[in-house]
Amino acid sequence: MQQTEIQKDQSVCHAKTRTDKTVFGLGFYESTEDKQAIVKESLDYFRFMTLMKNYNFEGPCDKVLIYLWIVTAYLLREIEKVEDQAAAEKIFKKISEEAAPRKEDKKNFLGGLLADDGASFDKYNKYLQSLKQILSQQIIERLFEGGKKRFEAKFWIGLSKKKFMGLSY
Repeated sequence: MQQTEIQKDQSVCHAKTRTDKTVFGLGFYESTEDKQAIVKESLDYFRFMTLMKNYNFEGPCDKVLIYLWIVTAYLLREIEKVEDQAAAEKIFKKISEEAAPRKEDKKNFLGGLLADDGASFDKYNKYLQSLKQILSQQIIERLFEGGKKRFEAKFWIGLSKKKFMGLSY
């Protein structure tokens, strides 16, 4: 039986921004530019992906996208009633600083997607916190203008009520 290209190359994924490095099985982006690129990509596809009931992930990069889509929905739900940019930034800052749940924690929606690759929990935690910070900044840039919510914010927040793959933060 011949291996497919996907089986040979575990770094293959749907993400345009790719990496071969992993932390707990998630694609690991070291540079700020790469992190910003994967977060931008996740937001570009967020509206479409919220309508999907499943997602065929093919590598560690796709796991990062799944994480970002679920966190995006959570962040949007948290600012549903907030009209002021400063208040939204304060909420996002608090969420970004929260520690990531441990792999064995039952509340960790990524539990089944994570792998033990020898990375330390501290590295994993800092990585997810940095992704949440960049995600928060990019959501603020997309949804607020002049300190107030843009009109289109209501569509983003409306989509946040749907659970992607039945998962929630």
